Amino acid sequence: MEKAFQDLDDWLAVEKMPNGKKRVLQAAITLFSKQGYNGTSTAQIAELSKMSQATIFKYFKSKDDLLLFIVTPMIKHILPGYGKSFAQKLRDNGDDLTSFIHFIVFNRYQFLVQNKDAAIILISQLLINDEIKNMLFNEIQTMKDIFIDNVWQPLVATGELRDDLDLLQFLRTVIGQILLYFLQSQRVLQIDDQKQIESDLNKIEHTIILAIKK
Repeated sequence: MEKAFQDLDDWLAVEKMPNGKKRVLQAAITLFSKQGYNGTSTAQIAELSKMSQATIFKYFKSKDDLLLFIVTPMIKHILPGYGKSFAQKLRDNGDDLTSFIHFIVFNRYQFLVQNKDAAIILISQLLINDEIKNMLFNEIQTMKDIFIDNVWQPLVATGELRDDLDLLQFLRTVIGQILLYFLQSQRVLQIDDQKQIESDLNKIEHTIILAIKK
């Protein structure tokens, strides 16, 4: 059975590894998310983790190796685990387009926030790192059938989607809106007012529905 994790902190808590290695990972996650991968040196990771650079390279061959160690569980465990759970929950949250989109927007935004630092690292690397991009693409391919059966087909069955809307257009519209707001609210503006966030997400819902509904 596939092991699904609540979030990256949960993964670090249950993964069997030396305490020093965990400290290096936690420091790297913090710095990569705040300063960017290219803007972070192993010396800075050593300082924040209170580990020597020699210790870092004892556990990880290179900074690239450290990056892959961080994003791999996010891709291989958290995303598929949440994806399957998400697909099951979607079908229990109403049967009209508005209910579906409401659930998708709020559920996926909360998923990104719960995994904020790792999500920021992953999103930034998807823009520039072909290896990570291919890893995510391959994992998504393995989830394609369950997504079509449990998410796309129920959406089509509402009879409310535009006739010319295909799956790829739908994903671009929805994912684009959610990712953009996640980065805006958590990285750029750092919004922590929950009422403001809820209001903004409701507006995003409305924008998406206007774009995809007949």
